[in-house]
Amino acid sequence: MADGDATGLLNAALDAVRAGDPAGEAMLAGLRRRLPGWDEVPLRQAEMYRGRGEAARAIAGYEAVLELQPRRVEALLSLGALVLVRGEVHRAQSLFLQCCGIAPDLPEAWDALGSTLVLTGDHGAAESAFAQAQTLAPDNIGFAVHRSEAAFQAGGGAEEVARLECALERDPANAAVLTALAQGLERVGRRDEAIDYLMLAAALAPDHAIPHASLAQCLVRANRVAEALGALDRAIALAPDDLTLRNNRAASLIRLHRHREARDELRVLIADHGEHGGLLNNLSNALVSLGEQDEGAALAARAVAAEPRSTLAWRTLCNALPYCEGIGGGELLAAALGGAEVLPRGEPPVWRMTADPERALRVGLLSPTLKTHPTGWLTIAGLENLDPRRFSLHAVGPEHGADPIFRRFRMVAASWTGLDGLGMEAQVARIRGLELDVLIDLGGYGDQGLLPLCAHRLAPVQVKWVGSQNHSTGLAEMDWFVSDRWETPAENARFYAERLMVMPDGYVCYSPPPYAPDVAPLPALGTGGVTFGCFNNLAKITRGTVAAWAGILAAVPGSRLVVKCHQMADAGTRAGFVAQFAALGIDPARVQPRGGSPHRALLGEYGDIDIVLDPFPYSGGLTTCEALWMGVPVVTMPGEIFAARHSASHLGNVGLGEWVAADVAAYQALAVAWAGDLAGLAALRAGLRERMRGSPLCDGPRFGANFGAALRMAWRDWCGGRAMAHAA
Repeated sequence: MADGDATGLLNAALDAVRAGDPAGEAMLAGLRRRLPGWDEVPLRQAEMYRGRGEAARAIAGYEAVLELQPRRVEALLSLGALVLVRGEVHRAQSLFLQCCGIAPDLPEAWDALGSTLVLTGDHGAAESAFAQAQTLAPDNIGFAVHRSEAAFQAGGGAEEVARLECALERDPANAAVLTALAQGLERVGRRDEAIDYLMLAAALAPDHAIPHASLAQCLVRANRVAEALGALDRAIALAPDDLTLRNNRAASLIRLHRHREARDELRVLIADHGEHGGLLNNLSNALVSLGEQDEGAALAARAVAAEPRSTLAWRTLCNALPYCEGIGGGELLAAALGGAEVLPRGEPPVWRMTADPERALRVGLLSPTLKTHPTGWLTIAGLENLDPRRFSLHAVGPEHGADPIFRRFRMVAASWTGLDGLGMEAQVARIRGLELDVLIDLGGYGDQGLLPLCAHRLAPVQVKWVGSQNHSTGLAEMDWFVSDRWETPAENARFYAERLMVMPDGYVCYSPPPYAPDVAPLPALGTGGVTFGCFNNLAKITRGTVAAWAGILAAVPGSRLVVKCHQMADAGTRAGFVAQFAALGIDPARVQPRGGSPHRALLGEYGDIDIVLDPFPYSGGLTTCEALWMGVPVVTMPGEIFAARHSASHLGNVGLGEWVAADVAAYQALAVAWAGDLAGLAALRAGLRERMRGSPLCDGPRFGANFGAALRMAWRDWCGGRAMAHAA
């Protein structure tokens, strides 16, 4: 009898049994006598459906098998896996538990049970289940890693590391133990050792993807991204269908500024696998970085629509929108509020510190980039000049070795607290344990930014300053937003969820690099033609910006434009950028894209530039400060959002408000007019560094005093509010 005939008879018998028809049992008995091996038919059929991705039919098939053979292990495991994917965690757990009782020597059953226990939050029981799986299969890397992760989640991280170190002494060539130990070591801040162990595990298990994938993740977190890419390639070769590995590879390409490669790979992945959230978010980042801002923001919006509770999707959208033309303060605030709403929050803390408005304050600095980075250049001088009798600074984030700006932070900080290897709850507990009075976020939603932790309320007073400070955070828990009168005119206050901490001068204090070259003579005097320039990220250069620049080039005969950023290291990106100007009638020879370079060399290249053209709507920040320090004035056109007004703030702070244009026509006219006044440009250039040095923008003591007064005001406000609450 053919399988199809047997299946038909079997289904008829099962239907009769389900309907309560006594004839059903007789039909089943008859099948048993007539068809040797008949009971394998429904199992084979269910497996066929599962292999074809027909989950509903496969589930029905396995259920039919279990009606006939309730102790059939293969059916229990497969059905459990399918219903788990469907979100039926408790049902899957029951199926896996049955399987463990029937086949206690089957490690896969214990591992599957452990996975459901993790999902239900019973990490201690999960660790026990994974331990049983590992005992039965001591060389299985996946089981070892699962056990270690559960132990950490159960709060026994230190004990787990100790256990694994003892296990490694007994079996030093066990790749499973090495991999699990390495992951544990990274969790407790011993990343260099973790990398060494993972390299050894990968060598001992060259055909297993997990050590290579874990090594890649560890190297990325150590900012050794080029090495990580090689490990990812090996992992993908071993697990070519692993979408997470492929997506991680694209993310690594983005970190390496290989945006076009990342974009192309992600488009292929989406075409093959559909619009998964992680793929959409990474593609959005790649597109924005390539100057394709609108498409990038649209993809981020699709990711939000597909997963409206995804913090990553909202974070990507909030990072993309400020680069898009036509985005107003209200729209950006709405996105920030949406992203803030989905952030996890625990129980609010009970503060025990004294509400004394005049006592010395403990001020936290929360950031992954307290180093040579825009965050460092724009904050360290002000922080160095806070009165140490009134404020003690406590940094929270990674340390950065020999980095010179990091060393300045290290000198000014009374303590330094790392968060490596900790989950969110442990990070929150560690920061609250510092008993800070004021917490300043200096990272935002940028790469590795820690702003989401602020949703847990880490200190009585929380302040947003620098570090992806493109607009309001949207966080109800963020009390203050550092600004100035240029960044946030009074009429724009409605676009912020926070109260504005308006500084009397600018909102930052710039530290000029000690290695900056001297200001070069005006290049136009030697070349006979004006050279415009922009050294901002390509993400800031929109189609509208290009059109405005093309109009300026057309109006100034013999002029040229130098655009320098890391994206221009790619030949295809350079060609595409120049083609935009060619389409607008500008000779490609007049547009010179340049790739990135070391910082001192980059500053030196301002010697080739007569006038900087600020991009819009996202203006330059640190780049504007650097241009001014190198003697090059900046034409800017501020908009409504915070990111659109950085240059206006810096120019106003230096006393160059006449370089701020009201609209595109005025922006173009201003650039053209100054291009015709070489004598005026030369005079301005010759004195600009000294002018800047004497301005509030570079006055650390003045900024420190003002910033200290602002922090004191915020603290007094909290003390007053607390006193009123107690009185009520």
